[in-house]
Amino acid sequence: MWDFIWHLRGSAPLDGVGSNGVALERVEQLLARQGKSVSERGSDYLVFDDPLWREWFGPNWLAMVIYDRGRFWIEQDVRGRRLRYDLRSLHGLVFCLFAGVIAFFFGLGNGGLPGGLRYAAGAFAWLYGMNVMLALVRVPSGIRKAVKSG
Repeated sequence: MWDFIWHLRGSAPLDGVGSNGVALERVEQLLARQGKSVSERGSDYLVFDDPLWREWFGPNWLAMVIYDRGRFWIEQDVRGRRLRYDLRSLHGLVFCLFAGVIAFFFGLGNGGLPGGLRYAAGAFAWLYGMNVMLALVRVPSGIRKAVKSG
């Protein structure tokens, strides 16, 4: 029910892309550029599993840096072939919640309970909220571009 907080789901049309293998190869290349390694691949899907702790000090400007697990699959529906995806940022969410707890204790000493809650909410909103907002724009756009252009 609440998994929309740590999941990004969507799809991209595959009109004129070629075979399923070509589309998945382009997604795999995108994942490689984003520092994500494919852990499983089938004829119409691929999966990556890349925990945040694997590279603590890796590049943090990449569009998909917050996502620790993802699945891409090709589906045929009434609109044609589509690449569907489900990306998970659970590790990022937990890390940002932990940072919010730390900020809460700093705020507690600087304004009591209301100050602690303000600090915690601010830290969480800044750390997780900004990453997710950027990803909501950059990731779907990057996936569409990768699939179309190769």
